[in-house]
This record gives sequence, C-alpha cells and structure tokens, in this order.
Amino acid sequence: MVTTITAAALKDFCKQLPKVELHAHLNGSLSPATMKKLVEFKKDTNPELSEFQIPESLASIDDFFAIFSFIYKLTDNEEAVKLATRNIINEFAQDGVRYLELRTTPRQNVETNMTKASYIEAIVSVLQEPRDDIIVRLVVSIDRRNTLEEANEAVDLALAFRSKGVVGVDLCGDVKKGSFDALKPAFDRAKEHGFPVTLHFNEIVENLSEAPSMLAFKPNRLGHATFLDDYCRKTIYERHVPVEICMTSNLLCKTVKTFQDHHIKELIDDRHPFILCVSDI
Repeated sequence: MVTTITAAALKDFCKQLPKVELHAHLNGSLSPATMKKLVEFKKDTNPELSEFQIPESLASIDDFFAIFSFIYKLTDNEEAVKLATRNIINEFAQDGVRYLELRTTPRQNVETNMTKASYIEAIVSVLQEPRDDIIVRLVVSIDRRNTLEEANEAVDLALAFRSKGVVGVDLCGDVKKGSFDALKPAFDRAKEHGFPVTLHFNEIVENLSEAPSMLAFKPNRLGHATFLDDYCRKTIYERHVPVEICMTSNLLCKTVKTFQDHHIKELIDDRHPFILCVSDI
C-alpha cells in the first residue's frame, strides 16, 4: 500500500523533528515579524526605519550584504539587541531546534553608547534566561573587514564571556573584502585558548586563492564550502572537516543557481560529514 504525504504534512513533520542549528547569524536571523517589532520599538527615535522595504529577491551576494545597513539600525542599542535575540531564539524553538549556536561580530554604536562589550553582554544575558525547550550558545565572529586589532578585541570578548555561553570563534563578512591571513594571528590566539574555530570558506570562486592558508590553519568546521578544487576536497575529506551547509542562503545569494545544482550532492555521494544550516533567513 502506498501512502501519499501532502506537502503540508511533510512540512509539519519536519518542523516537529528535533534539530541542531550551528550556523545562524544573529542579525541575519531577524524574521519580518521581529523586524516589525523592532521598527515599532524604535519608531519615536528612528521613524524613517518604517519606510524600508525588504527586497523579495537578490541579484547577487553583494545585495545581501547591503541589507545590513538597515538591520544594524534596528539593533543599535542593548534593549533592541535583547529583544531581537529573544525573538530569534523563540522562533528557532518553535521550529523544533533544540540546540542553537548564534554567531555575531561584536558591534558598537557611539550614538547610543553601546560598546562591543555591552553588545555581547546583552546577547549572553538572554542566552542565560532559564528555559527547557532549547539550549543556546554564542560563537563570536571576526569580520573579514576587521583590522587585526579589532579581531584580537573579538577574541578578548570571547574569552571574557566564555563562562556565559561563548563556545567558539568564526570568520565571516563580505567575501570580497579583507583576507584570512591578515587576521590569522587572532585566530591563532583563539585556538591557543582552546576555542573551536569555524571559517566561512570558498563562498565564491575568487576565495579559492586563500583556501590553502585557511586549511593549513586546521579549522574545526567550515561554512558553505561552495567551491572546492581538487586540493580543497582532498584536504577536507582526509581531515573529515564538517561542512555547515546553508542551501537556502546559497540560493538566495545566487552563489548556487538551483537546489538541483547544490554541492550538497557531492558531500552525500562521498559520505562526507555535513550539517544542514540556515546562515541568514
């Protein structure tokens, strides 16, 4: 007997499955509903925020990074950061996520007196709120556009808040800016202090040139790994480095044309470890 499963039933089944999410950027995980709440929260001081329209589609990954100029205005003080973090956690829990790693680059805003330390403090204060439906930890990100001094400051903050839920360090940001080698001393420090490290890796073809240096660092996980040449594939497979696969993000950012073209197929065929993630939703 053949049982037909409707799309609605399949969606409900997937939602109820207990899940792990390891690649969720905090400021990229703001749902439209949360954005509306933040706009309402800030309407007296920033009424112009209500005029912004979230684009229905993106022409390229460059358009994706441009959206953050708006998002950062929504989370430019500690109370807004707490509201955003709490809503994001609630929404992941509602979707069946039982273990969640949020990641974010320490941010400051001179106009609101928010420092990088108070920004991280706001996030971890929400992480520590008691709940029994989800476990949440924080990965401190270093942006590719950071100076080495800023990168080391991020590592300092990861160390300072380690006891409050910081579990790792990440390399993220505009894939066409900066370089891993310029920031490597900060990642060396993170590794020396026992932090696991995950690196956004080869999201675009142009990133292949820095891949050998990144792999020589021996990261614990890799984000995306969209484009792999023979050297990358051989090295990653031999070391069994898990890949954080973000299918919807890749499609929206146009780094992958269709789901049928997605590189997850190669990992499945080769039985290489990966985990399905969201990146930014």
